[in-house]
Amino acid sequence: MNSNGLSTQILIALTNHLQDAVFAVEEGCFIFVNQRVTDLFGYSELDIIGQPILDFVFEEDQPLVAARYKARLMGEQVESEYSFRIVTKSGEVREVNMRVGLTQDDEHSTTLIGSLQDITDAVQTRAALEHSQADIESILNNMPDVFYRTDMNGVITLMSPSCHEVIGYTPEEMIGRPMVDFYCDASDRERIVQALTEGEGKAQLVEACLRHKDQSSVWISSNAYIRYDESGEVICIEGISRNDTDRKALEERLAKLAKYDGLTKLLNRRAFLEEAAHQIEIAHRYHRPLSMMMLDLDWFKTINDRYGHYIGDETLVYFSHACQAVLRKTDIVGRMGGEEFAVLFPETSGEFANDMVERLRSRLSNPIDVGSVTLKITFSAGLITLKSDDHSAEMMLKRADQLLYQAKENGRDQIVIES
Repeated sequence: MNSNGLSTQILIALTNHLQDAVFAVEEGCFIFVNQRVTDLFGYSELDIIGQPILDFVFEEDQPLVAARYKARLMGEQVESEYSFRIVTKSGEVREVNMRVGLTQDDEHSTTLIGSLQDITDAVQTRAALEHSQADIESILNNMPDVFYRTDMNGVITLMSPSCHEVIGYTPEEMIGRPMVDFYCDASDRERIVQALTEGEGKAQLVEACLRHKDQSSVWISSNAYIRYDESGEVICIEGISRNDTDRKALEERLAKLAKYDGLTKLLNRRAFLEEAAHQIEIAHRYHRPLSMMMLDLDWFKTINDRYGHYIGDETLVYFSHACQAVLRKTDIVGRMGGEEFAVLFPETSGEFANDMVERLRSRLSNPIDVGSVTLKITFSAGLITLKSDDHSAEMMLKRADQLLYQAKENGRDQIVIES
């Protein structure tokens, strides 16, 4: 065996252990390939040796490879590493990355020695990621809800474009700023972070009021969560938020309808009893006085029967306005049903509460015009103060109602005070 044959065998043995496909080209044709080249192309070594390298290059990429090869032979400075596509024996198109260099022997024969690395999977993965990223960006750019991300210090790191529709700021105006800058109540952030921490990475529904760029208030609801890495370390907070201002306003209107009488706008019976129970608890706890009055408009049925329900309703509205005008802001007035009303006087003894009731009677002392009718409004009332064994609003109402009944029996237009 001559020295050239031995050198070739050694070269083959060495390069077959490499991960890359190694080859040598002279005058544009393969003169050497290792096992990795045959595995990559799908051809045998005999099928490859002596064949032009361009025969294995994808047609659209042949001009690039030919130009680079020619430039290198001419001694021009060209990149020693670049990518192109090849066609395998099965017709599959694969992407390869090639690194090349030139050598010359004593006879000035120029050989291009290079290696090929199959990067098809990496390219496809990158393309898929880029496509996925494009899809994500398209979704973020077109979704009506807002996707956001903050670090654990609350600094905004990502905000989708729809934030402009929700609170008037562009993403560029928000990214890099603390989220707390946009809360109506700065303490909301601590509350939300606490809820998300307790969620342990699961999405939690949280609400907050944000300040719009025009200084109006915007209610948002968010499905948010704390994102952790594989080791359990916190990465960030992410969430999807939507403008819930209309829903919040509807809830408030419904809550108001459930709490207030539709005609007089005073507390309804249920809401009054709830507030009374709360005030009773406070009065007992801090040993403070509390008074309650039940009252009934005199001869109201006669007004309805004689003048109709419209005049009757207007009379109730006028009386409720009189109560709100005369009584203190801390006093609590409720319509218990029909022409029956109740008043709570927190921090007030029976004597002082009676003074307040007399002021109301004084305001109603003169006849009033209700629509086209002139009326004289009077009322009968029972006034009590909290006792140590009063543990419910119903107990107090019952006693006050008994005194109210007594006032009616005594001829109406009067107050009976518990002795």
